[in-house]
Amino acid sequence: MFGGIGLGFRKAVMSCGRHLHLHTTVSRDGSTETLKRRITELEKMRRSKKSKKRDDIFVQVPESLSFLDTATMPMILTVVGTALFAKLLMMHDDSHSQEMIERKIKNAPVGQGTVRKLTREEWVEFREVRPRTPFRIQACSS
Repeated sequence: MFGGIGLGFRKAVMSCGRHLHLHTTVSRDGSTETLKRRITELEKMRRSKKSKKRDDIFVQVPESLSFLDTATMPMILTVVGTALFAKLLMMHDDSHSQEMIERKIKNAPVGQGTVRKLTREEWVEFREVRPRTPFRIQACSS
């Protein structure tokens, strides 16, 4: 609402004003230069309001993917950088793995990690113990 007048009413008054303006510029003899100029202006406005997108025809043209086959400098640098980083990580791991093994052996309890031959009695005793499988555990519990 603008000043108590509805927008629709205001549009109607404005369009009437345009019609009155056109009629006042027309002489009784017929069309004048002013009327012709006004008609050409209205035609230009009508044409300019028309959507250009409707007139355009879009044709999808598939782009060539050959640019993906070409190795660019950033691609090469990324591959080289990744390979160098992986190599540095492997070298670091190799240098620490031997130290970790030695540290574990040093910190191990007495007797752990030593290898000796079993006596015949220990071997027979070991063979008498039957392995426990999940199936046997379920069968024994029921």
